[in-house]
Amino acid sequence: MNKSKLLMIFTLIVSMGSINISLAQSIAIVDGTIIDATGNAPIERGVILIEGSRISAVGPASEIHVPDDAQIIDAEGKYLIPGLIDANLHLYLNIDLETMIKYEDRYHEIIVEAAQITLKNGLTTVFDTWGPYEPLVQARALVNAGEAVGSRIFMAGNIIGFDGPLSADFRAAAAAHVSNAFVTRTNEAWEQGVGRELMWWGPEEVSARVSEYAESEIDFLKYGASGHVDMAFITFSQRVQNAMVEAAHAAGKNIQAHTTSIESVDMAVNAGVDILTHCDISGPFRAIPAETIQKIVEQGIACSILPVTQERLDGLLARNPTTGVGPDMIISRVNITNLAEAGANLLLSTDGGIQHPLLTSEQSDPVTVDPRTKLGEGHFNALVALEQMGLDSMEILQIATSNSAKAYNLDDDIGTLSVGKIADIVILNENPLQNAENYRAIYHVIKDGKIVDIDALPVAPIISSIEVPAREE
Repeated sequence: MNKSKLLMIFTLIVSMGSINISLAQSIAIVDGTIIDATGNAPIERGVILIEGSRISAVGPASEIHVPDDAQIIDAEGKYLIPGLIDANLHLYLNIDLETMIKYEDRYHEIIVEAAQITLKNGLTTVFDTWGPYEPLVQARALVNAGEAVGSRIFMAGNIIGFDGPLSADFRAAAAAHVSNAFVTRTNEAWEQGVGRELMWWGPEEVSARVSEYAESEIDFLKYGASGHVDMAFITFSQRVQNAMVEAAHAAGKNIQAHTTSIESVDMAVNAGVDILTHCDISGPFRAIPAETIQKIVEQGIACSILPVTQERLDGLLARNPTTGVGPDMIISRVNITNLAEAGANLLLSTDGGIQHPLLTSEQSDPVTVDPRTKLGEGHFNALVALEQMGLDSMEILQIATSNSAKAYNLDDDIGTLSVGKIADIVILNENPLQNAENYRAIYHVIKDGKIVDIDALPVAPIISSIEVPAREE
């Protein structure tokens, strides 16, 4: 598939400051253990040389010449891995009425805050799979231009076939408490002409609208193969799904499907999507059939997954053992195990957003252990969950790095610590191959060849800094 549109953003990033690149000082990270995520054995006492924004050399110290004027980062006793990647999150997920009203003109600032929370926690690249179009475009431009620090953002905008936050697809009940004008304005910020109305159309009309949307400033496309509120609901026919995938590929864009049931997974596979978003979710009763998993593997379709730790699953089941998220997560663990054993390309995913401290504190009987959707925290818990499920430690690293780069056709630039790749590097104080908890032990984050001041992030928090009033005894 044509990579040019997806890679265009990298050209823009690298071009920023490229005029003086020959004069830029090299960076040499020395004496650390390099775990490059290619599957090769770790390199002890290794050296990574960075020139400008890219890696110019990787290997044992005995084989790498370090320029005399290079800036040295001493990584003795530390571990170097590629920047982590979240294949499915939402930088603006704060769709409670209070936040949407109060910050209606500042969504892009919240998105930047979110991208700084993710970067602080080792995620150098994130894929936003549902959010307000214009604010995402604005925040992405700020990060790409170097006007704001943050994870590298790729965005889909709306989920094709879904309406906005104040609709039947998300929080319809909230719409009764605000004006019709606010409801319309808010929903349209997400929908962008590819909302629920498309479910009434035939394949030709849908194809034309998807083709038009693909020419906007989105990086990839996502459609709803099943419902969001009613996850058992099939949204589009096989003919329409086929047409959407064909239109996306004709435009040179990667396309993924939101799937939450056995049949929605199978139909999206038959349509030829590139990625199945949370394809481990197939309801509370049945796992994905072996024949569907075989098709996923044979077609090379990637699967973003939502693993939860055993501790969180136990908490969910203790609160409600028969309905809700808990039973779905039991089946999810079965699906992830079966997909991994079959050799599917699994991707780290959280579905996360910035957790609102006050709203969280006001929840009745919340399950707070090992959150999955809390931005900056969920990806660490997901990695621990995969370890608990028995996945190989190198496979877990690749799920968090190179697998997503490959799935999004960006593996020429990110995903591994290899010569020519963009210098996105996380330096850890502990070995992640020994214990997945060690992904939290971040010493340095390097993005685009520059050391990030992670202690300063987020720079201007809006949501994450909200204080929770002390409760009276």
